[in-house]
Amino acid sequence: MPSPLSELKSSSRGFKVSIVEGAVTVLGSALAGPMATPLLLRLGADANALGLYTALVSATTPPLQLAAAVLLDRYRERRLHIMWAFAAASRAMWLGVLAVLLTGWGGLWAVMAFLYASNALGVFAGLAWTDLMADLVEPQRRGRMFALRNTILGFVNIAGLLIAKPIYDGLGYPAGYVLAISAGTALMLAAVPLLYMYGDPTRPRGLGLGVRGALSVLKNREVLRDSAALSFWSFSVNIVAGIWNYHMYAAFHADESWFTTLNLIGGVVGTLANPPWGSFYDRFGPRATFLVSGLGIVAVPALFPFLPSLLGQSALQVYSTTLWTGFNLASFNYAVSYSGQYRHVYIAAYNILPSIAAALGTMAGVQVYNALGVSAFFASAVGRLLALTVLYKVASARGATYEELKVASHLYPLYLAGRQVAQATYIEFIYALRVLYAAVLTSFLVAALAALYAVLLRLLGG
Repeated sequence: MPSPLSELKSSSRGFKVSIVEGAVTVLGSALAGPMATPLLLRLGADANALGLYTALVSATTPPLQLAAAVLLDRYRERRLHIMWAFAAASRAMWLGVLAVLLTGWGGLWAVMAFLYASNALGVFAGLAWTDLMADLVEPQRRGRMFALRNTILGFVNIAGLLIAKPIYDGLGYPAGYVLAISAGTALMLAAVPLLYMYGDPTRPRGLGLGVRGALSVLKNREVLRDSAALSFWSFSVNIVAGIWNYHMYAAFHADESWFTTLNLIGGVVGTLANPPWGSFYDRFGPRATFLVSGLGIVAVPALFPFLPSLLGQSALQVYSTTLWTGFNLASFNYAVSYSGQYRHVYIAAYNILPSIAAALGTMAGVQVYNALGVSAFFASAVGRLLALTVLYKVASARGATYEELKVASHLYPLYLAGRQVAQATYIEFIYALRVLYAAVLTSFLVAALAALYAVLLRLLGG
């Protein structure tokens, strides 16, 4: 197998530029992004406010993903321009956060608004970036190359976190936040011109889809199946999204030194874990990666309430980050392995249902936490186990490599014989049940999204 250096030398110019751009962006992001939630806590946010903000971000992601898919399809030849323009606007929102800290205008809700706007604009930039990156790396090398890129950027992230730690720990609130966010925002904006230097090797044309055409992609069985399975997982994981840092802050009395330490540990471990997970994915494919990493992730929320010290949380961070590195790598590579012509629309559809489920999970988790306390963390663990079972069952071998296909080829004759028997008896019945299940699930999630919007509007208005 070629060395990482030779792999990098043989990669496209755009991929190499993406590493340089990513390094500058990650360095700036490490100074500001990881401390966004602690900043909200310092501004007075409680579990309800954090849950509402997290749910609002998740709930509005589906229409934003749909709008981004339609925009990208219409101007797909200009996806490079879409990427850097929206990225610039997204990163500029941190200037608003900085203005609030310097003037005191608006307080908590103003900072939330700027962070939300940054995320919303980032959805458009992110979809274009993902679509473009898939064309900068050959499919058979994506696991290794993205893992290599993640590793390089991981070391840069560690450097940024090392710089951020003495700033936040030494200067505290608000001076530390002002200094770190100022430097981080300057770096993120400075990296914007590098985005344009990626180039676009294929400049693909769009499909002429409107909103109706984009929605029709939801009829694709593979996309619907993948998205539904990830929705169950997303709901279970996000039960603790709005309460994790709040519980650490309120119950464990965590301060800036806790958060900066955990961020640094996460950066180091994630960087070291990327290469082995990349090789594992290239050899065994997405299903095995989901299973191996997911089984360990199941236990994370169940362990959390029993580790009230920084040492305990640090150990949990090592364990959790190692596993999440593999799971996130598999999820990203699985998404970009859709066919090139429809990939930009498929990726948007792939993310829609999990985003709805994430919002519902966050709001449900806050309610359970308010009523039953730490039981919410155990509920998340149980949900993750059930969701992982579903995800492993329905995930396809899309993107599997030669080793996995070679093993599968020995079982193929037996599979054909079994399929012939099944077609004569059960296959049509099972297919009908799956269609009914997909229709019921989709209807339920759409209704749940409508209910969630109603609750959010009532809370925001009341």
